[in-house]
Amino acid sequence: MPSDKERRMLIRPLMKRRPDLAYHRQYVFIKPLAHYLRGVFFVSGQYGRYFTLESFVIPLFEGTTYHYFRRTRKTLPPEQQPFDRYIKETWLEDPERAAQEISDIIEHEALPAVANIASPEAMNARPDYAKDDIDPALGACFNGDFDEAQRIIVDYVDKNKLGFLMGFKDQRGVFEPYSLALVTEAHRNHEMEEWRIAYLGKLLQTDRSKVPALLHEWEEITVNAFKLNKYWTRTPFPCDG
Repeated sequence: MPSDKERRMLIRPLMKRRPDLAYHRQYVFIKPLAHYLRGVFFVSGQYGRYFTLESFVIPLFEGTTYHYFRRTRKTLPPEQQPFDRYIKETWLEDPERAAQEISDIIEHEALPAVANIASPEAMNARPDYAKDDIDPALGACFNGDFDEAQRIIVDYVDKNKLGFLMGFKDQRGVFEPYSLALVTEAHRNHEMEEWRIAYLGKLLQTDRSKVPALLHEWEEITVNAFKLNKYWTRTPFPCDG
């Protein structure tokens, strides 16, 4: 995996010609930053200096703090998979040439794959970047369609319930029963997205007026966790009314 200094060198031609982009940690992303983080990630090679470029989209209002662990659907046909490009260690032989080539790949192939995914409608139309149930439910809340959001989440929790009963573990390796009936305030910002979504579902059942504030809270949590504050502008959701 190239170092941070080397990654900056590899994208220098790109950054010179694209003021609408920013580099942070291991990824290049599109500005301005509002509700969706869209960009290209440098994924480390495990045993060498090779790496992979992967396009990604993250709804900031998902409340996640784990940028590196968000996974989208991998059951699609090969031609519909999210963009990724393997970069061999040969980039070390001519770094300046590699910088031109990698900058071109990012600009003309990787970023266009996600550039237009900046709304729930666009997210739902792209199963290669959307997460089953989670993104449609969040998108429905985003737009104020709380009936649809509740329907999706009830189905989602019912499907995941079996996983928990059969041995689904949380990040501590602890087995937990799982249902909307068991949701408490402790699950509001839970590290597991399953519990956060269940909390949202419970809120939809009990007090929908608090949903917009929860989305704003989750967005700030994600922005703070990713340390993107200087790039982000707090903006209203359609559901704010």
